[in-house]
Amino acid sequence: MTATHPAPSLRSLRVALLLLAGALLSALAPSAALANGGDIRDIEVGVFTGSMSPDSYDSIDPDNGIFWGLRGGYFFTPKWSVEGTYQRLSTDGDVPGATPSVDLSSLRANGLWNFRAGKKFRWFLTLGLGKEKIESDDLDVSESAFGWNYGGGARWFFGKSKFWGLRADARWVMTDPSDIGGGTQTNFEWGGGLMFTFGGGTPPDSDGDKVNDKLDQCAGTPKGAIVDANGCPKDSDGDRVYDGLDKCAATPAGWKVDSHGCPADADGDGVADMVDKCADTPKEAKVDGAGCPVEDEDHDGIWDKIDRCPHTATDLKVDPVGCPVDADKDGNWDKKTP
Repeated sequence: MTATHPAPSLRSLRVALLLLAGALLSALAPSAALANGGDIRDIEVGVFTGSMSPDSYDSIDPDNGIFWGLRGGYFFTPKWSVEGTYQRLSTDGDVPGATPSVDLSSLRANGLWNFRAGKKFRWFLTLGLGKEKIESDDLDVSESAFGWNYGGGARWFFGKSKFWGLRADARWVMTDPSDIGGGTQTNFEWGGGLMFTFGGGTPPDSDGDKVNDKLDQCAGTPKGAIVDANGCPKDSDGDRVYDGLDKCAATPAGWKVDSHGCPADADGDGVADMVDKCADTPKEAKVDGAGCPVEDEDHDGIWDKIDRCPHTATDLKVDPVGCPVDADKDGNWDKKTP
């Protein structure tokens, strides 16, 4: 007796092919591709075929055969991904006195544990569940049951972009179509196919501040600057030198600072200009907390080693060499303002 195989549902085949075509067109769009090869947020689509060795299904005893299928998946991280698959096998049964046509189809959701992130050859382990269906018009059988599966495989990406490649899978599938009988059925499948990955990767961050360009409200932030959630540099002490680049945090408000965010010190005596009562002190002079030379016998603010008038009265104004000043030339030394 010659078996006649019913063709797979043309409607379901058309829908599946349209979905795959749409995914591939999205993948080929220039704006879609950021990173491939199973990077974070990557989308995977593919077609596959393979060989299945079905269990006995009580007395139906489907022959081994070739199946075809479609898949679509998503990488949450380079290590963890999920996918949905649809596949179909058309074969013959082995019933005494007849060879009925039998179809086995599956709709599954699988989780994958992926290894060797960033490499062209990546292997994985998988565990999933779904709907397993057996149909035979010749035997008036149509039975669906929950099933689960486990296995492993590998992906081999091509080219520098790792946009496409080959994938191989092998898995065991357990299901129990109770109306047919025979208990739990265990099928073995192995196969391979073509895959495409697109759309993932870390979003662009032109200034490297860890806020992606779409969310960054302050583009061009200097490297090393600490930023807020909007990508704008922080300046905790308000000295206009960004945190992360500011080597003198908590500078008092209003103080002049240098390019490193440290208080300006024009004479280099270690006392900030804003509190230095003796500007232009020679660098080699020892100073007190007010920036004035410690070695200043007449207390005029001029270091003894350059003081040409070492015994000036303390109430008189002096010039840069420590001598009294007479600005109006009236013969009387100018006195300090009280």
